Amino acid sequence: MIFEDRYIQIGMNSFHVRIHGQGKPLLALHGFSQSALTWENLQLPGYQVFALDFIGHGKSSKPKALEAYQLSSILQELQKLVELLFHGEAYTLLGYSMGGRIALQFALQFPEQPIEQLILESAAPGISDPLQREKRRQSDLELADQIEKNGAVWFADYWGALPIFQSQNHLPQEVQYKVWSSRALNAPHALAQTLRATGQGNLPDISEALQNLDMPLLYITGALDQKYTLIAEQFSTYKRAQSLIVEGAGHNVHLELPQHFNLILSNSLQSRTML
Repeated sequence: MIFEDRYIQIGMNSFHVRIHGQGKPLLALHGFSQSALTWENLQLPGYQVFALDFIGHGKSSKPKALEAYQLSSILQELQKLVELLFHGEAYTLLGYSMGGRIALQFALQFPEQPIEQLILESAAPGISDPLQREKRRQSDLELADQIEKNGAVWFADYWGALPIFQSQNHLPQEVQYKVWSSRALNAPHALAQTLRATGQGNLPDISEALQNLDMPLLYITGALDQKYTLIAEQFSTYKRAQSLIVEGAGHNVHLELPQHFNLILSNSLQSRTML
């Protein structure tokens, strides 16, 4: 497969986009501590994948200031990136975990965006209980301090051992090492600032606002991820939304069952094209 690396300057920040495939555009947003590399096995006939490195991740800029990691800044820069990449052309938006949360916020804040379909993988619309949200915010702040104190290798060990990623223990050792390495290569200050600004506890709950989304929505998660299977059931109640729970996978379906994930997306996108 041929990959093209493109760098786009917006203000003081440079954003890396990794492009592969041919056809209609699909913008893919990675999860926390990941990069565009997580989508290298995403192969969709008739689609060109634009995999973005978020601010502080991968080969994009890693500024020190907290402001660059705030949701408002991320959404404004994402709007400019989309304009520069697609020039008003309709596109599909895919987001995993943190990338899915940001994709949801983006679709709601900019309803005029020509998003043909929104695809979410293991992403939450927010924490509805204010006490639980504050508890998560405090937890994110504590983890941010720990990352700055102990470094990215410590973080890679800690993050990979979380119960939510337990289903990845059956993956080949080389795949597990590749995932660990990608986490260990992060800049500690960038991970910490991401948690402080756009950690799950710091974002508003937008569950009720999702009824305002006026585009087809596909929600995917693995059956082994009990927390997000409940969220998938919640999404299935929204208008124009469909939820798929994949057997034999956990939180990261596109990593654990890449061929199955590709097939799900290809079928969904093909059915959209035929409408």
